[in-house]
Amino acid sequence: MPKFVGLMTFPRHVESTGEPAENGIDRYFAWQEELRASGRLIAAAGLDPESRVVRAGTITDGPFTEASEIIAGYLVVEANDLDEAAKLFETHPIAVDGVGMFVVSEVTLDLDTPREEHLSRFGLS
Repeated sequence: MPKFVGLMTFPRHVESTGEPAENGIDRYFAWQEELRASGRLIAAAGLDPESRVVRAGTITDGPFTEASEIIAGYLVVEANDLDEAAKLFETHPIAVDGVGMFVVSEVTLDLDTPREEHLSRFGLS
């Protein structure tokens, strides 16, 4: 079954909705456990808001020095297609509450993907 990554983003300064933070975390863990029990959750991790952008011999703060949003974490799920994966992420508490969003993409290349497939994916073969 195809794998999809959802990059979780939040505004740098999330406005409080008045809901206790513990409730949101509890809902997140319940969501995560439901996906884990169904065998669809492959990986999940939170990321530190401090990051660096490395390009052409330079290192700068990142990911975007002027961005108002941070990449807070990622989750990898299995789904039949991109639409089904997006619907899974649509039920995540941060999406439901509107305090953050997900950018969802299919994982098409991984450590076991042959060199030729990497080249053809980018039109280099």
